[in-house]
Amino acid sequence: MRIINIVLITVAVFLIGCYTVHLETFSDDPILGLKQKYSVHLDTTWTTKQADSLLKIFESFSTDSTDLNFHPSIWKISGDLEEDIKIKFQNSLKSVTISSDVFPVEGSQQILLPEKRLFFAAVEFITENGTDTEAMKQILQQRYGISVDVPSYAGLTQQTTQESAEHYTDFENEDMMILISILERFPHALQNIPHLKYIICRIDDKIRAPGIAWTSNGYMELSQNLFKRDYVDDTRRLIAHEKAHFLWAHLFPNQLKQDWMELGGWYKDPQNKEGWSTSKKRSEFVSDYAYTKNPNEDMAESLGFYLVFPDKLRACNPAKYDFIHERIMLAYGARYISSNG
Repeated sequence: MRIINIVLITVAVFLIGCYTVHLETFSDDPILGLKQKYSVHLDTTWTTKQADSLLKIFESFSTDSTDLNFHPSIWKISGDLEEDIKIKFQNSLKSVTISSDVFPVEGSQQILLPEKRLFFAAVEFITENGTDTEAMKQILQQRYGISVDVPSYAGLTQQTTQESAEHYTDFENEDMMILISILERFPHALQNIPHLKYIICRIDDKIRAPGIAWTSNGYMELSQNLFKRDYVDDTRRLIAHEKAHFLWAHLFPNQLKQDWMELGGWYKDPQNKEGWSTSKKRSEFVSDYAYTKNPNEDMAESLGFYLVFPDKLRACNPAKYDFIHERIMLAYGARYISSNG
């Protein structure tokens, strides 16, 4: 009996040791981690570093793989792909091809960080090319801390417009993909801020502006017609503008705001209905709206243009472009170069 016990203990120790090795392999090997957590099988074209980049993106969507619908898939990298990602069904598996161009080049300054093109390719995969509503809601919640589902519109708007659900509607799938595409352009430290909890879609009533940031009430409202504009980049710019108001109200330090006011020549002016005036010329502002309002709106307009139309901001005011680049983009995250900048 004693011999049997010794044998059993030895076997148990061996099994525990194997199990421990398995866990260490899982945590240290991203290729194995993708396979075990997300049923993502990488072929030999992938390096460990590339696999680690993809794993981190998946984990940023959700820490629990059961929250998202991951069908078994086989992934390869190609240098001959015109688009960033190509997905097709092969037997019972998804066959996914990723362009080698989505991975940043070592030492290059002209890169999107974190790997934005790889990120957006992963979004296309997870959301079934923007058709999986729940997957998009999950990404908005997990990565940006934002919900588009409101338990009670009357409760949410109690301190603002005091409106019920009949004044609002659900975002279309295309709308949520636009939200993801612009929210991701903010530096990582500014993507998920606790002060912005909801983004809601207002049925157009021609009473208010197409976008409003209720910074003291934790939500942003966007009009339905905003997403029907001919130029989707203008929609992105306005969304970035409204989020910038939350950064100004809750996150930007006083010194940064003071330096921005000085750069824009802003001073308090009780004779102006806006309460502010500027000593600078109109040509130094990216829009009439930025010029005629106040430093908060000037920052929101400038940041929106930086993220979507950087050349326009840089052309009209290089100093403001540099300020946002150095004091916001670099200060709150890794180096960011706008995709059309």
